Amino acid sequence: MYENLEAATVRNRMLKIPLVMDESKQCNKSNPQLGLDEACLEVISSATNPISLWAQSEECEMCDFIEVARIPANNTVPLLLTTTFPIDIYLKNNHSTYCYEKYKFEEHGIYAWDVTGDSCSGVRIIQNPDISYISIVVAFFIYLAAFLLWMTGKLIYSSDWLTQIRVRRSPFSELESDLGSPSSTDGPPLIRSEVARLRGRVKSLDVFRGISISLMIFVNYGGGHYWFFKHTPWNGLTVADLVFPWFLWIMGASMAISLRSYLRSCISRKRLFLRVLLRSVTLVALGVILNSSGNKKNSITNLRLPGVLQRIGLAYFVVASLETVFMKPQGSFEYGNWLVVQDLLESWVQWLIILALTITHILLTFMMPVPNCPTGYLGPGGLHNHSSSPNCTGGAAGYIDRMVFGERHIYQHPTCRPVYETVIPYDPEGLLGTLTSILLVYLGVQAGRIILCYHYTSSRIARWALWAFNVGLLAGILCDFSKNDGVVPVNKNLWSLSFVLGVASTAFLLQSFLYFIVDAKNWWSGSPFHYAGMNSIVLYIGHEVTKNLFPWSWQPYYRSHEEYLAMNLWGTTLWMLIAFVLYKKNVFVTV
Repeated sequence: MYENLEAATVRNRMLKIPLVMDESKQCNKSNPQLGLDEACLEVISSATNPISLWAQSEECEMCDFIEVARIPANNTVPLLLTTTFPIDIYLKNNHSTYCYEKYKFEEHGIYAWDVTGDSCSGVRIIQNPDISYISIVVAFFIYLAAFLLWMTGKLIYSSDWLTQIRVRRSPFSELESDLGSPSSTDGPPLIRSEVARLRGRVKSLDVFRGISISLMIFVNYGGGHYWFFKHTPWNGLTVADLVFPWFLWIMGASMAISLRSYLRSCISRKRLFLRVLLRSVTLVALGVILNSSGNKKNSITNLRLPGVLQRIGLAYFVVASLETVFMKPQGSFEYGNWLVVQDLLESWVQWLIILALTITHILLTFMMPVPNCPTGYLGPGGLHNHSSSPNCTGGAAGYIDRMVFGERHIYQHPTCRPVYETVIPYDPEGLLGTLTSILLVYLGVQAGRIILCYHYTSSRIARWALWAFNVGLLAGILCDFSKNDGVVPVNKNLWSLSFVLGVASTAFLLQSFLYFIVDAKNWWSGSPFHYAGMNSIVLYIGHEVTKNLFPWSWQPYYRSHEEYLAMNLWGTTLWMLIAFVLYKKNVFVTV
């Protein structure tokens, strides 16, 4: 019995497939010792001959099943499972295959599967799994209660009766009386008045940026080690896949407003271009420096060159340069039939260049020859498509990065590796994806230009909603409204066209909602996200440098989702508090 188990165990550890035997853990109901995202399956065989069990993760698109265990005759074999994605399993004897099952095993559950030589029961539960998501619900209500208490305190503090009390207790000097200081009855309006920080800012954009950077910090800290707070292995979309693209979109929207302001203040285009160039170089340099932080990451021979800030710097340089050259200091407003497309008329030259870059991305992706790979390949390589292209991860995008940077200078642990067993590095912030990132930034510029060209709330929200519908529909057509089908699947690793358009659609919608409740109706002040949005670069660099330092994180003791979630939320909250203090002290750091 154990000879077969040992051979299967060695093979499975080499393949790292979803079903793994591990005798040392005693994966059974007497002593499961299960970790994060693990469950136990006892295969109880009453067959008179040995049978084999084959499995594959449902996430692994077009992957062949792999033999993960040999079940001796009349024996029970415990199997350790990962529960991140549903698993497809079936049995095979000497003559045929049978008992196909698709099952979503849950964390810390213990399951049993009764099989014979040619039939089986359904998977049954021996020990109920943990409800690992309940901690998210608890955390949500804790933060909701804290937010409501904060808002209640602000309302009480700014109420008329409390203001009257403060005014009555404030002594008036003779000088104040001589200068005609207001009486206590006039106090509340005077005390409420405040000098706005940075007049002319669209507050909802700062709130949106704050939401994005807060989610980014939480995700980068680990997201409680829940799978939906991690990047998708290849095709598809999770919460983690949204935050960085949102940040790029917001940068574009803010850029349109700020550059118009600079041009109106009579700053020469040459001087403005030099400022754009300096900021871009600074962002790229900071990104490379951050890539060197951590254990053994500062080796020149293995230093990662692409990265998040590098992508931001390159996309910013291209889009800001276009706007610096072609943007008009004053909008030329048209009325009549052309009013509805005023924002497009102002930027038709820029749009032609952006579309040319997007077409270049499409042509390189689908027509560039890649040695030993199918032309136009969009898959992760490895086990994908029946292991027909194991060394083709990312197709043209991966090939360009490996040729330009070298394999040692790009990301070594792509998200597709655990599922597809890829063997070559791939960088999700590579060069080819920068072209579609530029498109995403310019879609944000379009949102900002709508603010400049249309002055009514209804007009702005209607335009944003129309853009959301159009780009969302185009994204759906490209991916056939599915995860893995269509001409261009939604893929964050590739920054595919459908991914960029889909994320832009969500950004237009969220900005419309935030603008309505923050700027138009003033129903929400935007706190606490407004504070984070005003110092996003500090929070990003700070959390990258301190993510492995106390008090932002510590070595977990229980290693459970609850503990990781508490630690990651605490680390994020601590940075939100730092942003609040910086805001109150009027400290705003920009690059």
